[in-house]
Amino acid sequence: MAKIMVVDDELFYREMVREILEKDGHQVLGAANAREALELIKQGKPDLALVDIVLPGSMDGLTLLFKIKTQYSDVPVMMLSAYEDKKLILTALRRGAFDYLMKPISGAELKRSVERALEHYQLLKEREEKLSRLSRLEEGAEQLAHYIKGRIKLEELANAYEILESTVELVSQVLGCERVSIMLIDPGTNSLRVVVSKGMSKALIKKESKEPKKSASAWVLENKQALLVKDLSQDDRFQAFGAEGKYKTNSFVIAPLMVGGEIVGTINANDKFDGQIFSEEDLMFLKTFSHQVALTLQYLQLISELEREKKQLGMLVELEKILLEERDPNFMLKRILKKCQEMLDTSHASIYLKDEFTGELMFRVGWEGTKELKVKHRIQLNQSATGKVAGEGKSIIINRLEQAKFFSPEIEWSKGFEIKNYMATPIWIGDQVMGVIRLMNREDGVFRKADLPLLEAVARSLGIALRNLELYIKLERSVDETIQVNQMLLRSNQELQMKTRELEALRNKGRL
Repeated sequence: MAKIMVVDDELFYREMVREILEKDGHQVLGAANAREALELIKQGKPDLALVDIVLPGSMDGLTLLFKIKTQYSDVPVMMLSAYEDKKLILTALRRGAFDYLMKPISGAELKRSVERALEHYQLLKEREEKLSRLSRLEEGAEQLAHYIKGRIKLEELANAYEILESTVELVSQVLGCERVSIMLIDPGTNSLRVVVSKGMSKALIKKESKEPKKSASAWVLENKQALLVKDLSQDDRFQAFGAEGKYKTNSFVIAPLMVGGEIVGTINANDKFDGQIFSEEDLMFLKTFSHQVALTLQYLQLISELEREKKQLGMLVELEKILLEERDPNFMLKRILKKCQEMLDTSHASIYLKDEFTGELMFRVGWEGTKELKVKHRIQLNQSATGKVAGEGKSIIINRLEQAKFFSPEIEWSKGFEIKNYMATPIWIGDQVMGVIRLMNREDGVFRKADLPLLEAVARSLGIALRNLELYIKLERSVDETIQVNQMLLRSNQELQMKTRELEALRNKGRL
């Protein structure tokens, strides 16, 4: 758990705070004045400091706050005071105080405030770690590119299709066949799709990409082994598939492409130039060559993943900068949502927040492409996917809408709007769901499981930021109200003085 420092000249109060927080497993250190506090920090930086604004000696709480934030900027400081002085509160917040608590404070309120501050501290730590990780990723990407350069031509790395095209050309020459194709699994539909081919018409490529589940390629995927068919018409395994007649001959070979122990696709060879059948030697060659193809795909996948992670980490750092610096909640939501939309490459992005009176989800901000959405839209809790995310507090990814019976396009958005895929996650404040971040229509076709932790991290940060902004706005509103009351009292006092002078003048006139 966390190490927490309490700075207060009252021993009773320090011990009370220690007793409350140690029950939650925290380590609590006490200091009676500012100098003791600075000595404690030198011995080991705390995760959180609770500082009384009134301290004995030459250094008060505000001065100690300034010294801590100057030397240890990542340590959150919460100020404590028995006096509700609005000017002191604003001064403390401007000097970097995370929060300002009034004495006496209940145990439950103290625990909540400490939890919120520690979450803030963790957010800062994660940001620094991500910056460091981003730097390491850049270095690792350069090393990996240098490593691969000796095995694959640099210009080939720039274009994966060129590698695959040269592969099918070589297989065609060695095996002496007209048609060769590489098929990869589409993660959205979990079916094979032709990505590169030789000797295949566009119509045949389209047909092959929509192969039924019961096909020769599907058999290779299911059994995870290469396949040699010498005569399709005599092979009982595939006669019911209706594949006969698609090619010039009934003989073909297929080998699986394995990356990291998982099948990612197949390489297929059909139609010998001389009309002969494929042999065991042909199958052996294709299996050997499939390993080289898979290795190439693995290298390309690593490069792609490094670039994607580097980009995502860079954008996360930008998001957290917005979360930590932005004070205008509406502007903050728009900027964060736009970054999420760019990061995850979606055409539609929106944030819904709970209506505190009705409990419904109410549209707050949204983007459709580059256009900012300004609509009035509500979704009931547990209705369709967005309501389900808020009601159950769980994230959802839907790439095939027809399989999600609870999903209702009409509830999610206006009629006529085509929704291709969907991802959403709840926004939490403490143990309560405050709203939902929702993304729809991924540009490259599908949302992946790897996208969800990224969106959830943004939602967690957003929950913390919204809570802190709410506290700050309430405080500023309270100060404004106090100023207005003081101005009203001043005007009333001036009017009273004026009436008094008029009354005195009338009395003097009466004496005359």
